[in-house]
Amino acid sequence: MKGIETAGKIIGATLGISYLLFFEGNEMFQWICFATILISIGIPHGAIDHLLLNPVVGRKNLIRFIFKYLLIIAVYLAIWLIFPILALAAFLIMSAYHFGQSHFLKTPLNKFSSLTYISLGSFILSTILWGDFNYTQSILANIIDVRGLPQYGIFVIAFFWGLSATLIGVNFGEKGLILVLEISLLGLLLYQLPLLLGFIIYFGFWHSLPSMTEEFDALKDYLENQKLKNFIKKLLPFTSMSLIGIALILLFFHQMMEFDQLTLLFFILVSLISAPHIWYMNLFLEARKNQY
Repeated sequence: MKGIETAGKIIGATLGISYLLFFEGNEMFQWICFATILISIGIPHGAIDHLLLNPVVGRKNLIRFIFKYLLIIAVYLAIWLIFPILALAAFLIMSAYHFGQSHFLKTPLNKFSSLTYISLGSFILSTILWGDFNYTQSILANIIDVRGLPQYGIFVIAFFWGLSATLIGVNFGEKGLILVLEISLLGLLLYQLPLLLGFIIYFGFWHSLPSMTEEFDALKDYLENQKLKNFIKKLLPFTSMSLIGIALILLFFHQMMEFDQLTLLFFILVSLISAPHIWYMNLFLEARKNQY
């Protein structure tokens, strides 16, 4: 499965570089990439959370899982409605941890693991958010005024890059240089791209695809003969439910909101399904550590 991850990263880098060289300013290119990656990789990577800790989950346990999942979503939705700034901060911290964690799926950290995850994830997020800060500002204006923050971007990015590189070095020594080089080049690319394109390229090929390969590896003994086909079948039900739910909500609000507000709503919807996913994925990955 390592070959699939490498191929995905090559595709992601090629899409980003192609945009900069040939399609800069082309919104059609951005939206085609965004929709294709979101539907094929992004949403599906969280569609089998119910199987991660118990691959042979029964009906009773499945109902219990769905109840817990929806309860977490409901609580987080309430926080978004009552304390939106707190909910935004929580989303950024959760995402940073989750993104950073996905860089060490097969190379567990022995020292300062949580700090390393948050630091690396924060570096990635800061390059995406400050790389296209005008768009970031237009989205967040519905929640918080960030007009005074553009000049701090380079310092935030440099700080988290330095901290991440240091922590990677503490854990891996010289062997970590390749990862430091990779995240450096990745951060440079993401900084140059529009927010949505940069986000979906990273989300799809550096986060979701490696996570899916890890999930497949964990479940392959339960997938019988046609393993890939059966794996895809298991992804379909909750993937379909998530995509249809998000689409219906955006469709309902599209005439009531400006485009930037709809974009914010989309990310809020993503955050709602991400909260329980991050919880279950973390439990799954922590349990997998002993296997490496």
